[in-house]
Amino acid sequence: MQIQVFFRSCIILLSAFGWFVCAYGLGILQAATFLVFGCFGLGLLTLSLFLLPFAQNEKPEEQKPKKRDELVQNLFALEKFKEELISFNDPDQISETISQFLASKIPAEFVQVYTWDEKEGQFRPRPFLESKNKKLSDLPSIPVFNPFLLWLSEREGIHIKENFIQYVSPSHEKIAKQALHFFKDTHSELVATLSIKSSLVGFILLGKHKEGKIYDLEEIEIILEILSVSLMSLSNSMIYQQLLNLTETLEAKVRERTKELEETQAHLVQSEKMASLGVMVAGIAHEINTPAAVINGAADNLDANLVFVLSHLGDITHLIQNPDFRSLYLDILFSFVKEDPSSRIDPKDKFKLKRETKLKFIQDGMPENDATDLATFLIDHHLMHMQEELLRIWKSGGKETFEMLKNTLSLQRNIKNIKYAIRNIVRIVKALKYYSHLGQNSYEVSDLNEGLENTLVIMQNQIKHGVEIERNYGTIPPVRCNLDELNQVWTNLVTNAIHAMKKTEHPKLIISSRRIGEEYVMISFEDNGSGIPSEIKDKIWDPFFTTKDQGEGTGLGLGIVKGIIEKHKGRIEVESTPGRTLFMVYLPLVGPGDVPNLPKEIFREVRG
Repeated sequence: MQIQVFFRSCIILLSAFGWFVCAYGLGILQAATFLVFGCFGLGLLTLSLFLLPFAQNEKPEEQKPKKRDELVQNLFALEKFKEELISFNDPDQISETISQFLASKIPAEFVQVYTWDEKEGQFRPRPFLESKNKKLSDLPSIPVFNPFLLWLSEREGIHIKENFIQYVSPSHEKIAKQALHFFKDTHSELVATLSIKSSLVGFILLGKHKEGKIYDLEEIEIILEILSVSLMSLSNSMIYQQLLNLTETLEAKVRERTKELEETQAHLVQSEKMASLGVMVAGIAHEINTPAAVINGAADNLDANLVFVLSHLGDITHLIQNPDFRSLYLDILFSFVKEDPSSRIDPKDKFKLKRETKLKFIQDGMPENDATDLATFLIDHHLMHMQEELLRIWKSGGKETFEMLKNTLSLQRNIKNIKYAIRNIVRIVKALKYYSHLGQNSYEVSDLNEGLENTLVIMQNQIKHGVEIERNYGTIPPVRCNLDELNQVWTNLVTNAIHAMKKTEHPKLIISSRRIGEEYVMISFEDNGSGIPSEIKDKIWDPFFTTKDQGEGTGLGLGIVKGIIEKHKGRIEVESTPGRTLFMVYLPLVGPGDVPNLPKEIFREVRG
């Protein structure tokens, strides 16, 4: 190596001497000497350049490919690193990639990336490569007001620990001490800042050089090469994470507000339902009070009948000793108990038949009062087919025997009345229980026809005032639904129909149910009321919009109805002309959550 350098130096000196001789010869030999010595010098210089590679014992064609391949590999690795870094959105992943790349290119004991943590309010170390140095496992987080970090935020670039030891002016002694304290706490020798317009996003720390030296220019250039892309990737990923956190926060707020709206809607639905129930309370009380009064009257009658029968047991014993009389008496009793439906008399014919029967008895010699009692008894107890037998008992036993028979039969009749009244009460209570599933929001398979009928039972007191109800219940399968909510739908639609028919001479409400295709059912309510004007037809679903008189409605009914139907993945439509309004409710058989929204083809099938 020394021989090569010596040989190279000799050639260069020889060339320089030739030029000197040329310069000196210019004054002595004039132009001719200049030409000779100039060519001689140029020849020596050319020879030196040609012989230099041979003096180094290397061929030019072998040296160039080696450097070119090394440069291409470095450029390829750098480009791959940049592409990989830009593709990440996670700051931890980006930090780890930066650390791995630098660790593969620079022999540092460790590489650590720090970034700003908004929650903690300080710079926090991101995931770092494992190191034999145990101190790295507890690298500290650094607060934003650290003096050296504040100094770094205004001075972008790379700062080496050695610079703060050897090249410090007296005016920078304070910051130098702070810098050395920083390097000591972080066990590092080099810090590279990641800043945007004097705002520190993060920084990269390198530990001691594994070869025990100061980081050289080539190694620093590698760091400089990746600083811009590292800064861009980290800042973008941090903004992305902030957007994700903001999105999650907004979604949580939306869920919270949605829940509040659902609870508010549930309260509105319940309030509207209770308002409807409040209107129906008087009617329900009346419907229950009527059979209760029947039971009370029948019980009083039973008491009187039983007292009369018990007080006349002796007379009965005497009468039944006669076989013919006993047979007639028992025939009448059994005929009454069986109560043949064909023996019932049309109410329109009762008065005429009573008068004719009474006249017949008077013609047979019976006193007028007795004839009236006997005729009334026969017709009211549906025993006209046994008037001959009853007349014979009258003639055989007299009025006392007739009273005995009447009180005996009244026992059975009052028991029947009590049973009928109890059935009415049970029907009303069952309908009320079915109607009011308070607090139940579950979906279950239910019979919609039964729900419609129970709603009509609950509303009987409102309906019976001259309103004709026509039931066209089709054969429909059970529907998975929220029974409590659908009962409220039926109540609102029936109530609206009754209000719409207030001024109708012969009000009529037609309630129909039918199956539509294989997946849906339709429930319709058609009334012959005043109809809905076309200009307000689209407004009837709006909250608080009502056409009823003040105090008669809140305007929430149809809005709630539409919300309930849409919640069931169904649909409600209305058609109205003067003298006819038709509400159509379409519901899926399988219930909400299992089918998409109802297709429009279904509606065309119904109207087609």
